Amino acid sequence: MPFRKKKNGDIDEDMASDLADDLGDGMTDADDDEDNVNLDDLPFNELPIEVQFKRMPKRPKSRRSWLSKLLIITLFLSPFCATAVAMIPVLDPETGWRLFHAGGPEATITVPGTERELQEEIARGVKDIQDRDRAAMEAANGANGQGPSAEDIAGNLDGVSDLIGTPGATDGTGDGAPTPEELAALIEEEGSFDEPIEPDPLRPAPLPGLDEEGSFGRIPRIGDDGTTPFEAYKRPFELPEGTPVVAVMLTGVGLNEERTDAAINDLPLNISLAISPYARDLQTVAREARAMGHEVFLELPMEPADFPLSDPGPRALLTSLSEGENLVRLEWLLARFPGYAGLVSRQGSKFGSLDSAIRPVIEFISRTGLMYVEGTGSGVASYGAQLAANDGTPNAISNVIIDDTPSRRHIDRRLAELVEIAKRNGVAVGIAQSYPVTIQRLRNWAFRLKRQGVVLVPVSAVSGQQVTPQSADEAEAARLEAEEREREVMAEQAEQEEALSEPADPAEPDEPANTIEN
Repeated sequence: MPFRKKKNGDIDEDMASDLADDLGDGMTDADDDEDNVNLDDLPFNELPIEVQFKRMPKRPKSRRSWLSKLLIITLFLSPFCATAVAMIPVLDPETGWRLFHAGGPEATITVPGTERELQEEIARGVKDIQDRDRAAMEAANGANGQGPSAEDIAGNLDGVSDLIGTPGATDGTGDGAPTPEELAALIEEEGSFDEPIEPDPLRPAPLPGLDEEGSFGRIPRIGDDGTTPFEAYKRPFELPEGTPVVAVMLTGVGLNEERTDAAINDLPLNISLAISPYARDLQTVAREARAMGHEVFLELPMEPADFPLSDPGPRALLTSLSEGENLVRLEWLLARFPGYAGLVSRQGSKFGSLDSAIRPVIEFISRTGLMYVEGTGSGVASYGAQLAANDGTPNAISNVIIDDTPSRRHIDRRLAELVEIAKRNGVAVGIAQSYPVTIQRLRNWAFRLKRQGVVLVPVSAVSGQQVTPQSADEAEAARLEAEEREREVMAEQAEQEEALSEPADPAEPDEPANTIEN
């Protein structure tokens, strides 16, 4: 609107009010325009952050992007997948074998002493049992429903002689083979081979007052009233007078779960079990064995003559260690589990023959009140067993290694040899490993042992029956002899070490040496 002025140059009052109103309206419109700004008219850097983010160009998903994500996921899951595959053989050995050996060559040749031969021995043993059961059923289902006659029983015994004894062998009377009537009476008296063994539990271990705190846990000790762990934890048994006795100790118990269960539940209770210090869950194995009725021993690994070709394992007692270190290792072994009646040496042909090595160990065992069993199978009193006998420590020596060759026929021959030694000397001790074929043959052998005039007893029952204590003069002479033998062994070792450390032979005088100039 044009302003009109008066003549004197002043603005008309009406016009001034109109101008003020227009200015107010203009400011209001500016505020409204500011609130209703068109974002399309503004530059990008002045836009709000949210709008800028929405208007940024989006990059399409590329193949490389998907591959990178897949790689990250794969790297994250790979440790779990590898662990799962590695656990297959542990959780299911059969599936693990098929998974890792599928398409491999099949073994068609049986190597003596291998696992394949052991499985074949077990299969033959199972077949023998099936033949025996089949023969018994056929005899029981005789004509007219009558019981089997003596002739039928004698005829059915031909295929199962290894289970109940050879019909042509004597039964201890010395008058040839028993008659069919006598065989029938023996079978009726001994019962069925398949009958389960009834448990005869021993007292739970440990007993109060028979252990003390050691460097690695509780170790055995003689009680305040004089009770020894040997007397408290052994299987009670009274030796029969005038009857040969034989004792068997099964070693390596605890290393395999199936074999351990078979040894505890399938073997006669008078067979002693030696638990390996390297087994898993030793306390559970010892508790189950004692709950069944078996007395248990602890294996004592010691250095053999062909060490290190034959390795007794970690924490074994070695001649190269000092007396203190060997005693520390012994204390670690003694603290493995409670409830054992004694120790049985494992290997140890070298360690047990040196006076400076074995004497401190035997003295420590004597102070704990345990039994010491020589497990080398030599059949003669070793130096360690003689020291134990001289100290009044319960002791025994093994006469035969039953399964040094884990074959069915070899085991049967060794068991027959053990019976002959018992008849000749009055007592015999056998050592065996916990192989499946050994457990099966021991059960069969023990089933028919009574008819041979020999009684199966625990190893603790023959304590002190094999080694006679020496007099003071004899003990001193044996000590001097052991020291002389030890000096010879040490001199031989020094010569071998010197020969290995000598440099190569120098060149002959008439031959030039290999030098840079030549």
